[in-house]
Amino acid sequence: MKRFGMTVILVAALFLAGCHTFSGVPRMNNASIVPEELKPGDTALISVQVKDRHDIVRRVQGVVVEEPRIVFNLRDDGASGDKKAGDGVWSLAVQVPFQAPPGEFLLELTALRSDGTPVPIRDKRGNVFPLKESLPLVIRYEQE
Repeated sequence: MKRFGMTVILVAALFLAGCHTFSGVPRMNNASIVPEELKPGDTALISVQVKDRHDIVRRVQGVVVEEPRIVFNLRDDGASGDKKAGDGVWSLAVQVPFQAPPGEFLLELTALRSDGTPVPIRDKRGNVFPLKESLPLVIRYEQE
């Protein structure tokens, strides 16, 4: 019984210390915008695969860095461009507005917890940062 108690204490200590061996740290992979180069009026599909064994990620939000008022709430519910509900691929189909300025921008995708705060990730050096992926967002006007 004493040995069992020590094992429980050791596991609890590792968990509280932030050991990610047992926790299955969430990850974002394969972020994309299709098509890669857009023009006003196009429909773009923004998507990212989220690996999250413990359901920590509740939302994925995209923000255009150069214009932070432009926010996209990606979905994993099979609607608005998302192909299959609950498959871990967060997506959103959006139409590029006709008044969108041409240029190269950066779209930052951030995984959020249920309280709306970014999911914290610890790197190998112990630094904590939000779970994010960045994508180039290119808008070009058609050549006449």
